[in-house]
Amino acid sequence: MSKLISIIGATGLQGGSVLKTLYGTGQYKIRALTRNPAGDAAKKLQATYPNIELAAADLDAPETLQKAFAGSDVVFGVTQFFQKDVLERIHQGDLDAEFNQGKAMVDAAIAAKVPAMVYSSLDSMKQVSRGKYPGVLHFEGKHKIEEYLASKMDKIRGYFVYAGFYMNNYVDFARLSPEDGAVEFSFPIKPTAKLPLVDTANDIGPVVEYILDRPEECLGTVCEASSGYYEAQDMVKAFTEVTGKPARYVQIPYEYLGNEELEQMFRGIEEFGLFNGRTDFIERNKTMKHKFTTPVEFWQRNGWTGPEAQPQK
Repeated sequence: MSKLISIIGATGLQGGSVLKTLYGTGQYKIRALTRNPAGDAAKKLQATYPNIELAAADLDAPETLQKAFAGSDVVFGVTQFFQKDVLERIHQGDLDAEFNQGKAMVDAAIAAKVPAMVYSSLDSMKQVSRGKYPGVLHFEGKHKIEEYLASKMDKIRGYFVYAGFYMNNYVDFARLSPEDGAVEFSFPIKPTAKLPLVDTANDIGPVVEYILDRPEECLGTVCEASSGYYEAQDMVKAFTEVTGKPARYVQIPYEYLGNEELEQMFRGIEEFGLFNGRTDFIERNKTMKHKFTTPVEFWQRNGWTGPEAQPQK
């Protein structure tokens, strides 16, 4: 009998990747959870994956969660710090806004007697930096949820996937140079800093599939989603190789971010690494049937969607 997997944030990047991968195996029944199952994004999802079940679930409305999780064998959970209402509560002083979402999710899964949960978490930058960078709230909230789920292992089996630095960030933080028209990719970290990169839409789901295929091996452990460590110029060189467009990496001052949390995040990543320097996942991920996306493959799949790529009016 096929197991039922309920996926929080099914219309988002991470949840969408999990849905696409597990649906493609034909081995699971899938319940796609979204705050608005009647919305356009949910309708598009249903059209793409006609055999899935759509259900309403809102992490800010805990009363919706137990019903959404009922009958599930596994819940895939992801929380979104940069969601508008979460940010508003944080700006009002509720620094546990994201944690409270995750706690509600875990509590509801336990109440619904769900056997297992896979949660998308991150290292605590405060712990990794030994207190030097305590203010990366979207890391701390996720890690606190991880610790809470781990503390409930007598009631629910907990599994954890960590996403690398999104390759999509290179699309979001790109612009055309007004001087020569070259594409500029800009972050405050050094061009030689190595980041574990991930093509979120294509590489998160296979790691979750790996966890579900090896429940005893992965129980209570972290499985990182990344093809390996790359320098910024690796993404830039790959971009030019694929598109033929001139490009360069521009290191901007940390102060240009205008955001203390993001400044601490980038400083912490540059100094201590996003995965705290771990490399063992690279060999493990090579054993997967899934081939993780390289920078060249990312640009081959995504191309360039910058200003001059838009149709002329």
